Amino acid sequence: MGRLKKIGTALKFILIAAGIGLIYYYFQTWPLRFHSELDAFFGKGNWEQVSSETKESMMYTTYVSSRGTPHLSGEQPGKFHEWEIAFTNRDGETEVWMISDHTMRINQDKHWFLNPERYSAKQALTLELMDVSTSAVGEQLRREVLQKILPEQEAMCLDVYISYRDGNPPPRMYDQLRKEPWFTANSMTAADYLETDLYDFFIRILAYDYRVKKLTVQEQQHLVNSLGEIERALREEYGEYADYDIYLGEGYAAEFSGERARLK
Repeated sequence: MGRLKKIGTALKFILIAAGIGLIYYYFQTWPLRFHSELDAFFGKGNWEQVSSETKESMMYTTYVSSRGTPHLSGEQPGKFHEWEIAFTNRDGETEVWMISDHTMRINQDKHWFLNPERYSAKQALTLELMDVSTSAVGEQLRREVLQKILPEQEAMCLDVYISYRDGNPPPRMYDQLRKEPWFTANSMTAADYLETDLYDFFIRILAYDYRVKKLTVQEQQHLVNSLGEIERALREEYGEYADYDIYLGEGYAAEFSGERARLK
């Protein structure tokens, strides 16, 4: 009986340890923990995790205490996770986005638990989805607006994305953004970001110098001479919500905030 009791006690400890391990894994694995949020964003059954990787950070450190081996105690690089999510985009093609808890870990290392600037995990996930989507809608803008003006080789010299003014949005903004009906991978557009009152978003278009240098002299000249036409196209496309910052090269830059944008 005594031996059986010891075995039973050992099994209890093993089960408790396994349970703690599973709970830890659940909270550390965003695609599992936030499965319903990713369903809402990508579409239920329209996405899957295709990779997971743990990396060391150069942006924050953790303190490790080892009583048995004091020489191993001290600050060590922090750890963070990256996950690649594959989904079928609005064109019926497979697209892969990478999300990470790196920003959250840096933020939480900097701010204490009750600090209003501290991200929750769900807010940080929304931030990650926003960051990737602002580049994705920039690609859509490139195809649907800029490539009507520029040949593909010139349009591909431009970095096109949605940016924002006034520093990083406060954490609570991500709670509001997540509730917006347009905030889904296959429905959002640049117009959605420009028209929202949640924060001051605008279109950023920047020329990559190293790509521009690969163009012929005639192509380079055509690109910079297209500044006015690009501006007109953006104002026609977004009307009173037009809000942009363009830099195509020295002496070829433009900024504009429509009447609606100025009232935000």
